[in-house]
Amino acid sequence: MDHTERKTYLLNQYINNACTPEEFEELMSAIKASPNNEDFDEVLKRSWERSAHSTIENNLSWADISARIKENKPKRYNTRVLLKYAACFALALLIGTISFYKKRDIGTQYLTTQSLPAKTKVITLADGTHVTLNANSSLRYPEKFSDGQRIVYLKGEAYFEVVHDSKKPFIIYSGALRTQVLGTTFSVSAYNEQKPQKVTVLTGKVGVVDQTNKAQAILTPGLCAVTDQKSKSLKVSRMTDPMDAIAWMDDKMIFEDATLADVAVALSNKYAVNVVINNERIASRHITAIFQNQTLPDILKGITRLTNAKYQVDRNVYTLF
Repeated sequence: MDHTERKTYLLNQYINNACTPEEFEELMSAIKASPNNEDFDEVLKRSWERSAHSTIENNLSWADISARIKENKPKRYNTRVLLKYAACFALALLIGTISFYKKRDIGTQYLTTQSLPAKTKVITLADGTHVTLNANSSLRYPEKFSDGQRIVYLKGEAYFEVVHDSKKPFIIYSGALRTQVLGTTFSVSAYNEQKPQKVTVLTGKVGVVDQTNKAQAILTPGLCAVTDQKSKSLKVSRMTDPMDAIAWMDDKMIFEDATLADVAVALSNKYAVNVVINNERIASRHITAIFQNQTLPDILKGITRLTNAKYQVDRNVYTLF
């Protein structure tokens, strides 16, 4: 039995509701594996025309089925034959749907690049835009941008140096945030959708939308926007030194009057571990410190000295107490 005969057999089994689970899997696999699905057209058409010789209606053709489906007037049909029509049409619709999604997927090939814990990584996109990923971050981006826009997806933190293109806005989806620019430099931090997400602008102008509550902000150099889940808004503020937002590019962590709880989140993200605080009084303490080119144990030693706390390690969990 050649491939065409096998497809004919599988289609007939499906239309007659006689497919075994194994035959149905084989049929779906054949449809998905077909490069354009045109090799199914003739087989489907033959099955359709065979059904058309029944008493249901001799003049019902493959070409005018869509028009007939819209007909409102009820008619009495042979139920057995009608089920064959329905099965045949349903399969044709399924093949068309699979084909549509296959073509759409083939049209846009996406790549994903991820940085390692405690390491940064630089990516150059198809348009020349440079993206520097902070530690433990990932970027999903198309191998080639479409004609109308440039869209990427960020999880973690990154610094963007976007090449200007007035005809193609550059859009970053990161957690709840949608950031759009034409060409500028800025950083985006969105490690966890449950934690505040942040956009900081160094040059140019950036539009930010929180998609969960539709809050919007326009940022110019030196401004940053942070999501606030309680007030369902974007809090905009001016940074004393916007370059602090990308200090991580020099393997530097800057904490300015930050709570220990916020520090724990930052360390967890950077080193891909779980830094927890089991004492609320310690978690609310504020510290100001700069750490550069230091390991996590060294940083924790410095923090515990500043806060009169201690820490212990259990596998991948660092607990401050």
